[in-house]
Amino acid sequence: MSPIRTARPYAAKAIIEHEFDVDHLNVFVTFRFAMDQTVKPAHGLWVCEVDDVEKAVTASAWQDAWTLLLTVPNIASLPDRVTLEYEGPSKNLRITWQKQWEPWGPILSSDATLLPYGSFKGNEIDWQQAAAQNVWYTISDADISVGTTHKMTFQNNQELLIAVAGFYLLNYYVSVECSIAGKHVLTAPEVDGVELPMGKTHHEFGRA
Repeated sequence: MSPIRTARPYAAKAIIEHEFDVDHLNVFVTFRFAMDQTVKPAHGLWVCEVDDVEKAVTASAWQDAWTLLLTVPNIASLPDRVTLEYEGPSKNLRITWQKQWEPWGPILSSDATLLPYGSFKGNEIDWQQAAAQNVWYTISDADISVGTTHKMTFQNNQELLIAVAGFYLLNYYVSVECSIAGKHVLTAPEVDGVELPMGKTHHEFGRA
């Protein structure tokens, strides 16, 4: 009588990457060897922690023979830290020669996408404003055009709508003219309609 042999779980770990998409995370699990795409493990076997809070995986789909896409819903913003753990083994997660994938502890995920960026500009625009003292006016004109953007939308001829909350580097330049001599004009970038104190610049007009 021949001895019964069973395939041992496969020990190699996977590469984990994530991307934030409006209100959920796409988590990509990339395996080292070709996987059996006819099966996939129950969602409950995946343990995903987002900023140290456990979040449920609610959907999964094979992208190709090496990559499984997991969906983690109810994510409000780009997280600082994402980990993924696999509580296998399961006959439904196996390579093409039937070896099951061994369980693994939390693997730190890397951000799979670039952070948001964007730009806009106006060259010799015809925006004019009769200005009152100590009043801020938002520069808005159809001659202002959008530059390169990623996860941002240019709108209202004046601003970028950012899809992902976070900290951003902001650079700006503005050149203005004044019809009255001896005046000074302050300029500043705005966030949600509020001027940023650290971005204010002072223009002094010695002549009209």
